[in-house]
Amino acid sequence: MFPLNRPQQVWVGDTPEVMQTALFAGQEMMAITDDAGGFELRYLGLIGSGYSTMGEAIAAAPEFGRFVLECLRCLIQDA
Repeated sequence: MFPLNRPQQVWVGDTPEVMQTALFAGQEMMAITDDAGGFELRYLGLIGSGYSTMGEAIAAAPEFGRFVLECLRCLIQDA
């Protein structure tokens, strides 16, 4: 099954208070606890941090995903 054919932005995790994952644009995003007792988002090699709860991180995920995709788009140079 192709990643874009799978449910998008549906958060799942065996230990949801520690880590959850969801697909955004067919790629996995992770919401996970950080070493400081907060939460961070990881998507396509970039990390967003400073979230105080898992719910806050998940709520910020769509905006973070758009930010990451825009950052990556800007890295592609015209020939």
